[in-house]
Amino acid sequence: MQTISLDTVMPLQDKKITSIYHTEARQIVHLQLSAAQEIATHQSPKQVFIIVKSGKVIFTVSDQEITLSPNEVLVMEPDEYHSLKALEDTSILVIKS
Repeated sequence: MQTISLDTVMPLQDKKITSIYHTEARQIVHLQLSAAQEIATHQSPKQVFIIVKSGKVIFTVSDQEITLSPNEVLVMEPDEYHSLKALEDTSILVIKS
């Protein structure tokens, strides 16, 4: 068994990406963005689960926009192009498997 504590200090200017768990089959990342920060369009060869811990963020997936708030989960299929923009200081768990 293992417990992992997630940092709750928001970055002052740059996004903060912390690898929580990583194997060849699965990756879990804690992503923190300050309001108005963006991540450009990209894709993942794995299925991606986005879990918003705090804040609010707009995801654009395959030309569709969706606003996510805490306790919402977005599931993306492998190779779906997506980008995001934080509307508020935002904390997200990203699970790729």
